[in-house]
Amino acid sequence: MKKKSAAKYEEQHRPPPPEPYPWLVYSTDKHNRRQIFCSISNPNETYIRKIPELQNRKLWANCHGWCLYCHRDFCPILWNPVTMEEIKLPSMPKADIGDCILTSPPSEPGCKVVLFVVRMRYILYCELGDEEWTELCYYDELKRTIDLVRILEESMPTVPNLLISPVCCDGNLYAVWSPLGDCEHGRRLVKIHDIQRGGLKIEPLNVFLRSARPTTKQVHLMESCGDLFTVEIQYKDESFTGVLAIGIYRLNFSNKEWVQVETAKDRAFFLPLNTLEQQAFSIHVINPDVANRVYFTLYGDDTYKKLYSYNIEDGTISISSPFLNLPRLQRSCLVWIMPLLRLTNTLKEDEHKSYTEEQESGKVYGRENDLKDVESTNDLAAFHLDMVKLIAERLISVDYLHFRATCKIFHSAAPPIQWRIAMEKVENPSLLSPWLVFFENESVCAFIDPKHGDKYIINLPQVLKGGIICGSKDGWLLVAVAEKSRFFLGENLTFFFNPFTQAILPLAENMDRALDFSCIGFSSSPPSSECVVVNLSKRESDAKFVLEYSSSLGQDLDLDIEHWHENEFNDADFSFNNNSPIFYRGAFYCLGQKGNLGILKLNDDGENTWEVLTKPKSPCMSGFDQNYLVECDGELFSVFVDAVQQDI
Repeated sequence: MKKKSAAKYEEQHRPPPPEPYPWLVYSTDKHNRRQIFCSISNPNETYIRKIPELQNRKLWANCHGWCLYCHRDFCPILWNPVTMEEIKLPSMPKADIGDCILTSPPSEPGCKVVLFVVRMRYILYCELGDEEWTELCYYDELKRTIDLVRILEESMPTVPNLLISPVCCDGNLYAVWSPLGDCEHGRRLVKIHDIQRGGLKIEPLNVFLRSARPTTKQVHLMESCGDLFTVEIQYKDESFTGVLAIGIYRLNFSNKEWVQVETAKDRAFFLPLNTLEQQAFSIHVINPDVANRVYFTLYGDDTYKKLYSYNIEDGTISISSPFLNLPRLQRSCLVWIMPLLRLTNTLKEDEHKSYTEEQESGKVYGRENDLKDVESTNDLAAFHLDMVKLIAERLISVDYLHFRATCKIFHSAAPPIQWRIAMEKVENPSLLSPWLVFFENESVCAFIDPKHGDKYIINLPQVLKGGIICGSKDGWLLVAVAEKSRFFLGENLTFFFNPFTQAILPLAENMDRALDFSCIGFSSSPPSSECVVVNLSKRESDAKFVLEYSSSLGQDLDLDIEHWHENEFNDADFSFNNNSPIFYRGAFYCLGQKGNLGILKLNDDGENTWEVLTKPKSPCMSGFDQNYLVECDGELFSVFVDAVQQDI
């Protein structure tokens, strides 16, 4: 009970697992004592949290997967919503801070936190490890480098912002120079270099931003996948409760012109409710249902509970996610929090020695595996979180466990799974990587990965102990177990067993004669009503062979009902070779001892047919001891092995 309470407490004090898209986060009061995380991919899911690091703090910026929060006593921190890492910054002088930016991830050398002060001529910055903030005045540098600056000294206090809307793009820091606030033609893009104690350098670019007039229009500058974009949103009026038009423009650096974007199939844009509280940003997106859109919220009694999206291609606005289960919020601050989409070497995973994942009737054991600093490799660093999730969704069992143990990001992207349930949802188990499976002893089932040689074991259920594997298909094993009370008769009980889900389905007994399992197979996955089991055996007394088949599965099998059906066929030339028949295009194919191919068709009217094909001829006429028939990608292949098992 204490463990459960501790787990619940820990869950309440950290954000939900990261998604490939940003969280829309509501604060329930002005002290930010509770946070409500809303998912844009699943609007019905909301998570109420009480994260200690965020209480009495306000979000100032969200860059490179890190959040800059500031306490009301002006003690800012950098906080990572994925790893819960916290970096304390020096206490700062009281100032009216407008825009903020983190120039690079904290793990990179030279990382700076830069604060742009409202209505003043300077910035504040600090590097990680500094004991105090450095104040840099940049107005003299503007006067020196920009010929267009013709602002009288006495008019300076009335200037709203000199440098606004900073953004990092391709390793460079850009900002908007607005000499007269939001004037019609004066907003120019500049590049900021060499921020250090002795000053900074500002490089003017011959790039002008489009007008931000009238006052009901907002222009957001942001970076996306190495490009600079502006998103212009025209509201109906100054209440900001409705939108008239939205335009997206990308900067062509070669000719210094803004080009209107007509489609953006690989990215999405997110706008803040209040530009004074947060800046806009964009992310790379794989999901076509999320990409090619601009996401925003509106003011109003109920509209703040709705997330709107603008389709860039067709120009329509719709409600993307109505968060209907939000509580009534008397006062709410609404912000976006974007977890880091790329893996960085700041997320170090300690050495992993072995792991176990509990299942209801056994354990899966992985061999010792040392995983050190895997995030620092370039290959992993290139992955986006949505790509990581796509990879995780296509893994099963131990591969999935290995994936989760790789690093913290992978662990968050791949939640724990009850395999007993999950494996039943695999649409096509035949597409999964094949493993060598065998019963190592009476009570243990072993798996070997043929690619890497890794070996894994699970405990067998009691009813299957002492059994042998007679066939396999789509993740299911056909297992024969000697019935101990009738063992002297040589009789066996037969079961279907899924080692991943631990599901067991008994097969009806053949009351007339015991199955010899020399050539036995089944048509499809056992839970299907179309699954048919066939057993082919040759009578020693004559040239006939016997076909026995059944489709009776389940726990309650009436012994008074004939579950098995039998046919006899005359065929002196065909001999079975202790291999399984393959169900292919509606019929069972058998490869004989001579390499010839037989076809068995089961018909609904009971008139079953058997035919030995004259073509194709056996590819190996002699010298082989065993042969096998396999199906792969819709084709049949034969495999021949010589007597000493050296030639194939």
